[in-house]
Amino acid sequence: MILLNRIIIFFLFIFCCGVACFGQGWTDPAINHSRLFREKLGEGVYKLVGTYKVKGSPYLYGDKHNGDIFSPAEKGYNIDVRYNTYNQEVEFTSTANRNMPLVKLPGEVDSFVIKKDLAFDILHDVKFIYGKHLNSGEKVYFQVVSTGPRFSLYKRYKSDLGYVSENYVQSELRQFDLVSDYFYSDATTKAFKKLKLNWSTIQKEFKGIKDISGVGSIDAFSINPESVLVELFEHLNK
Repeated sequence: MILLNRIIIFFLFIFCCGVACFGQGWTDPAINHSRLFREKLGEGVYKLVGTYKVKGSPYLYGDKHNGDIFSPAEKGYNIDVRYNTYNQEVEFTSTANRNMPLVKLPGEVDSFVIKKDLAFDILHDVKFIYGKHLNSGEKVYFQVVSTGPRFSLYKRYKSDLGYVSENYVQSELRQFDLVSDYFYSDATTKAFKKLKLNWSTIQKEFKGIKDISGVGSIDAFSINPESVLVELFEHLNK
């Protein structure tokens, strides 16, 4: 009887651990960093955006990072780059302008790279391409997530001005809310489309192209959608 109770307790422990891990799931590292950065700021720390006082940072991963930029007029390697997800401006500093960052308006930079930085959960170099080079009419940059001979996967980051939940007095107080969406391009049709983050909808989107029944699952997608999307696009390009 004692042995049976111990076995039951053991399996209950394993089950609870599994539920805890499943419930935790995956969080986009850039969005998670934006939220943590905002929470760490003290009272009265904000940026002025028009008539609003805004908490947090519009810059992807908080501030500048080592990277490269590319445009028809110039190229810069191993310089400090920061990407403003609110107004889509790209800023950079180098030895020539160390005290005053140069600001590039949306589209003045064709693409840029933010390099691997484990301290900020940037696990590998990330490349961004301006929308017009991807057949998108949006004046924003898209992160390259996965590429292939026909299908490629991209992610768009943008910051909205959200309400501060704990604020009940200051009507002008807002916060930067970083959100992301996924898009894909089709080299055959030249289409560039937004993906709705719903596994059933995504399956319907590609079922006429290739059998994807063996790729991913609704449970895996709910835990880590980006990982499943990468697996799916690798399968589509085979």
